[in-house]
Amino acid sequence: MKKILLASTILVGTAGFAAADNANFTFSGSAYFGVGYETTGATFAPELDSSFTVGMMSTTDMGLEFGATITVGAPGVTWEDDHTDAAFGTSATNTMSVSETSVYLSGDWGKLAAVFDANGAGGTYDVVATYSNTWGDFGMSAYYTLSPGVTNGDLGVKGTYSFGDYAVYGEWNYDNSAADWNVGLGGSATMSGFTGAVDVDYDNITADWDWKASASYATGAYTIGAFAEDDGTDDRIDWGLNGSYDLGGGMSVDAAVIRDADTANTLVKAGVSMAF
Repeated sequence: MKKILLASTILVGTAGFAAADNANFTFSGSAYFGVGYETTGATFAPELDSSFTVGMMSTTDMGLEFGATITVGAPGVTWEDDHTDAAFGTSATNTMSVSETSVYLSGDWGKLAAVFDANGAGGTYDVVATYSNTWGDFGMSAYYTLSPGVTNGDLGVKGTYSFGDYAVYGEWNYDNSAADWNVGLGGSATMSGFTGAVDVDYDNITADWDWKASASYATGAYTIGAFAEDDGTDDRIDWGLNGSYDLGGGMSVDAAVIRDADTANTLVKAGVSMAF
């Protein structure tokens, strides 16, 4: 990540537009080039994607931190590799994009953030407000969705307790559009390069328990991982395998195989990831 500290006022071509004396701007970016193949349609296609993020932060005289982030994505082509998405296993071109507004306030009392979502409920926009804080080993986060024209927004809360190499969590979420709520429980452990996690979730509409288990192991420049997940009422198991070799300097060679049991489609990907 590249960081630029602006110690003096900056005028950007317009009189009166000034940055705070203690403004902190951060720049980071990512890029990916690779290929993918999906088995259902026997489709082979390249993948090329890049973006950069600008972070803006300053503090008030009373010590209140405030900031915002903007991500700009360049045109490219990507595979949908989220096996829970209806578009899993499809390749599509991307147009130029700019992320939606995201701002935050932070202090000893925690962090309050707001994110604009143009594709909100009811065909209009949403604003998702979040709050997070930690007290020793305990962490808490909550969100509420402000939706014009909707009686109430979606909301949820999550609590996490960490102790040494272990962590457990519990969460509750409510989907206003479907009067649907779910409860999630999970835990993770990390030791000697190995990380494992197990999550379970209960949905009141489907009256169904879903689960996911994942594990990864890192040694030197190598990382390997795997997951298995039941994410529907049909009890079919999705799974995936991945591996990565770190070349240093922010570059790695990555490969993955992901199987969606619901569509019987398998996506195979390989490429080079770059972080700046």
